[in-house]
Amino acid sequence: MKLSRGEKIYVALLHVIMILAGLICLLPVLNVFARSLSSVPAVAGGKVWFWPVEFNPEGWKYVLQRTSFLNSMGNSVIITLLGTVLSVFVTILTAYSLSRPYLKGRKVVIYLYVFMMIFNAGILPNYFQIKGYGLLNTRWALILPMVVSPYNTFVLKSNFESVPDSLEEAARIDGASFTRILSSVIIPVSKAGIATIVIFTAVSYWNRYFDALMYITKQRLKPAALLLYEFIKLSTMEEGMGEPELAALVSPDIKNASIVVLTVIPILAIYPFMQRYFVKGVMVGSVKG
Repeated sequence: MKLSRGEKIYVALLHVIMILAGLICLLPVLNVFARSLSSVPAVAGGKVWFWPVEFNPEGWKYVLQRTSFLNSMGNSVIITLLGTVLSVFVTILTAYSLSRPYLKGRKVVIYLYVFMMIFNAGILPNYFQIKGYGLLNTRWALILPMVVSPYNTFVLKSNFESVPDSLEEAARIDGASFTRILSSVIIPVSKAGIATIVIFTAVSYWNRYFDALMYITKQRLKPAALLLYEFIKLSTMEEGMGEPELAALVSPDIKNASIVVLTVIPILAIYPFMQRYFVKGVMVGSVKG
């Protein structure tokens, strides 16, 4: 279809706006990355923008060698993997059940999930609940509270509802059980939606630090997000207390930029492989009544 002159101008303006929005999101990330690999004089003098000036990897070396960074990264990997697997498993089962109109009590469960999205018990009740279960200073304190996600459930429910009913009816005629239908019919045609939920869940587990701040006090159990928070919070207190030769190579600003970059790299490395499912997974079923 041939576009009119006005439509061409409108499309061009949309492209410009989207490019500007992308740059607004990307440029701060490039700036932090550049500062993490620049020299102290260059960073202090404000010479670093979006490319390292006077290449200096000492900030990365400091984070990797002089902190509990690797141990915290290991904790984050374990928490993210276990939490994502459990949460996605529960979400798939719940979303499939709620997507079937013949489920008894379906509306009541949906109302309860909506209520959970709007209201929260608060910090203190959550803390005492975790304490009462004996989960303080365990990785499960960071995994179990997020296993059930009403938002993710509704997103996946919408995807499952977009699957043609004829596919399930054909499987039931062939004698397939509900478990068989879910594993062999629904899940294979809903990979985009499930991949989207995997992204949402993994990023949420990886970045969540406040729960760790409340529930974890043992250094060996702290995840990378909490270490990042503590590292940046205490970095100014460490200024001038280290070795003079190290201070000449690594400033607090470079330390902070280095740990931010190293903490973000793992999740950024995974995202491109899942990104192609992202838009499709969110949009599938969005126009279904």
